[in-house]
This record gives sequence, C-alpha cells and structure tokens, in this order.
Amino acid sequence: MLVKRYRFYFSRDLPSCFISHLDMVRLFERAFRRLGIKLKFTEGFNPHPKITFILPMAVGLCSPEEMFEVDVEEELDEKVIERLNLILPKGLKVLKIEETIDKIQVSDMYYKCFIEAKEDFCKLFEDFMKENPKIRREKEGKVTFRNVWDYLLSYECNKKENSIELVFHINVINGSYIKPEDIIKSFSEEYNFEYKILKIEREKVNYQRVI
Repeated sequence: MLVKRYRFYFSRDLPSCFISHLDMVRLFERAFRRLGIKLKFTEGFNPHPKITFILPMAVGLCSPEEMFEVDVEEELDEKVIERLNLILPKGLKVLKIEETIDKIQVSDMYYKCFIEAKEDFCKLFEDFMKENPKIRREKEGKVTFRNVWDYLLSYECNKKENSIELVFHINVINGSYIKPEDIIKSFSEEYNFEYKILKIEREKVNYQRVI
C-alpha cells in the first residue's frame, strides 16, 4: 500500500484563530475528505487519521506560518493548495506543501501580544521581570513553578497609540516552552493589574531539519 507523508504550511488569522486545536485537526480532516483525498488511519479500536501539528495552537493565537503533517494513501501535488483554500474558512490559508523526508525540531519562537491596559503597564511589567518571575502550573492536583527566565531569551514592552505591544523571544527546551499569555497572567496576579488581550501572534518559528 502506498503511504506518503506531506508537510503543509499554513497561516491563521482572525476569525479562525478562535478554533481550538482539536477542532483544527477535525477541520482539516473534513477538508481532505471533502476533496476525496485518501487519508491513512491509525490501527486499533478507535482509528483516526494521522494528522500531526508541529506546534499546537492555543485559542486566539494568530500566525503567518504554521505546519502540520498528514499521512495519505496517494501522491499529492501543489494543486491541492488551491483546492483546499477554496473550502477553508476565512482566516485559514494553505501556503505550500512538501513531501516529508526529515523531522522538524523547533528551537525558538517570537511572539507579539497586543493588550489593552493602563499607561503604566510597561513600567510595572519591567519591575516584575526583574524579580525572577515564575509561572504557577497546576495539573492533576500537583502544583509546580516554572522560572520565566529559563525559557525567555528577551522581551520588549512598547506603548502604542491604542494598545500595549509586548514582544517575547521564547526558547524551546526539549520540546517544552512557556506561553506569553501565562507570563502576562502571572504579572497580573502578582500586581493585581487588569488587562485585556486584543491579539496574540506567533510571528516566527525557528527550527532545524533533522534527517
């Protein structure tokens, strides 16, 4: 049986950025089925198509380029890009496709966050970042803390005309990383500071190809 793995590059913007990760998987599965593409399924009692996103996308996250891989039982060419883009919802667009002959290892990422907050946000946020901040995580009743600066390479906080702009450069360590919204939430809880996230963009993902 012919089985091919392809890597799809796509962008995500409003309003599709509010689709959850699981719904994104289902959305692309339905799109492939609609086009009559033969998907490769896992074996077992609950078979499902082999669609894997390189980086899961949180609800509300926009990005100019993300990736997922899919196993199919046929050969695909670039014509599938136009066919998919005709049926995908607004905000989702397939950019390119390639046959997967290597593995992707993400090294670091750039995020840009736009928030609505008081004018003194940046000053207080800079004070917070000097205090060796930590992010609290609770899973299955167990509480752990992550040191922000173990993962954060740099940041900027800028006052714009109608919002605050935060830029984060985040390192990925053994597949683990922190989310910018968790940093902002930790600051808000520490300083009792109200804010509203307007938009979060994963601007750039740096990665290595491993054969």
